[in-house]
Amino acid sequence: MAKLPAVLTHTLPCRHGQQIGVLTLNAPKAMNAVDLTMVDLIDEALEHWATDDTVVAVVMRGAGERAFCAGGDIRKLHRSMLAKGKRQYQYADAFFASEYRKNYRVHQFNKPLIAWGQGFVMGGGLGLFIAANHRIATPSIHLAWPEVRIGLFPDVAASYYLSRLPYPLGHWLGLTGSAMNATDCKAFGFTQYVCAEEGWETLLAGLVEQPWQANRAENHALVRRLIRSQELPNDLCPDSRVEPIWDDLNTVFAENDLVAIDRALRTHSNESHWWKTGVQQYLKGCPATAALIMVQLERGQRMSLKEVVQWELILAWQAVRHPDFTEGIRALVLDKDGQPNWQHAHVSTVTESWLVELQRSPWTTQNHPFLDL
Repeated sequence: MAKLPAVLTHTLPCRHGQQIGVLTLNAPKAMNAVDLTMVDLIDEALEHWATDDTVVAVVMRGAGERAFCAGGDIRKLHRSMLAKGKRQYQYADAFFASEYRKNYRVHQFNKPLIAWGQGFVMGGGLGLFIAANHRIATPSIHLAWPEVRIGLFPDVAASYYLSRLPYPLGHWLGLTGSAMNATDCKAFGFTQYVCAEEGWETLLAGLVEQPWQANRAENHALVRRLIRSQELPNDLCPDSRVEPIWDDLNTVFAENDLVAIDRALRTHSNESHWWKTGVQQYLKGCPATAALIMVQLERGQRMSLKEVVQWELILAWQAVRHPDFTEGIRALVLDKDGQPNWQHAHVSTVTESWLVELQRSPWTTQNHPFLDL
């Protein structure tokens, strides 16, 4: 039997001759983690549907029940970073440039683009998900930027989104890699809707029955009304994780200074499982990533989305050339010993010169690969 492509696409006919595009990330054994080939296939499909006047809306989902997309295929990135000669970094550089450019283009998709957020929505998968203009969470969603655990940095426009959350939530999510649940995703704008796990077929059936118009604004309104009619009532949604610890967050993050935050995270007590998990993930995470996150959230707040995407490509170029990223992948994914040997033992030892190097551009302003965005 022939192996199915890692990205599946098809269209559903509507009542009056229009079509609904359906895109499925099809790597369920890898929790739909994306590689360079998948990124290109996603972009190709969306570009085609954007210019096809018969396609009035598009829906995206991940195959299986475990994930929309758990991030990028970091095993391939690891092999690229350890390759020899001219092959070293080639795949990693191409992957990040393609992923960031194409996710930015997803933000520009002006037809209704619906993302079905089931299971893990993380890292690069979160970057794709959050670019959709209609985002649905199911009760199983675990939405996170967990890059602090592997020595990368919260990317795919995290500098933009995390910096715009109410302080200090963005700092907590970035520094701890904590996963948001469906209730909090909606409350803080990561999604607009919460629907039942089994609601996918109901959604598709509703979409093909809509009285689609030539006016795209009217079609967005149709989608909003349809999905809202299928939303779960609040009492069937999970309890907020953020609300019970909000006072604790304000206490720990009273000073917007990483060394003070580190000290408070180590000493402040809270019995919440979400709190304890987040603190443990921070303590095991990469100190240089934590220091860079503080810069991301300070700078990102003043940047446009385009500027963030351009800047994060610089950070990614440097990340693959610094040892923490390869070491984090080794410890968490490959050897799974959970004992990464980070370049810095503590956030207080991350020097300003190290942070400057992590942000140094290999390009001038005039030859940046994203100059044409």
